[in-house]
Amino acid sequence: VSTLTNFVNFVMGDDSSSSLIGGAKSENDDKSGASSTTTTTSIIPPGSPEELLSRIRDDYVVYNYLWTGDIYTPAFEKDCRFTDPTLSFVGTDTFVSNVQNLKPIIDTLATGCKSDLLDICINEEEGYIESRWNMIGDLSGLPWKPRIDVIGRTKFWYRQVTDEGEDGVAGFRVFFYDEKWEMPAGKALLQLVTPTW
Repeated sequence: VSTLTNFVNFVMGDDSSSSLIGGAKSENDDKSGASSTTTTTSIIPPGSPEELLSRIRDDYVVYNYLWTGDIYTPAFEKDCRFTDPTLSFVGTDTFVSNVQNLKPIIDTLATGCKSDLLDICINEEEGYIESRWNMIGDLSGLPWKPRIDVIGRTKFWYRQVTDEGEDGVAGFRVFFYDEKWEMPAGKALLQLVTPTW
């Protein structure tokens, strides 16, 4: 996955080192699917852990972020670490730029894509929000028409930022995005080459 992402970034003219599928949402984006293509850390981050949970819930339910990558970027620190079973990288800007490069490919190949939010809860004592989700979609643009169906969990580790924070705005931001799948990574990736016809 990281090799494919690096290749796509090279071809699309981006020098980011690795990626997840994704994009960015700002406070000014509407719910119709139009999104910002730049990181918008100048907008006020969520003011409480509950508001952060609400923003993350919207990323799944409203913006289908597992496929679109449309996240509410003010909820993430600039140097947030993103990990999943196949790769890891640092930087919300890297997340956004990689999404811009992968989105046209996903838009061309994928249909019926959805991010089902199965559960979401907050652990204020330890400082994380955990989601359980199901990423489902058909890559019908490929001749063998593979189907993606992965259930996973993501912990969004957050902390309160003060007025001395990265942009001088107090609030709560995610500093570590930790995604795990409920199946081995190899089995999940095998879905990309498994025909459904």
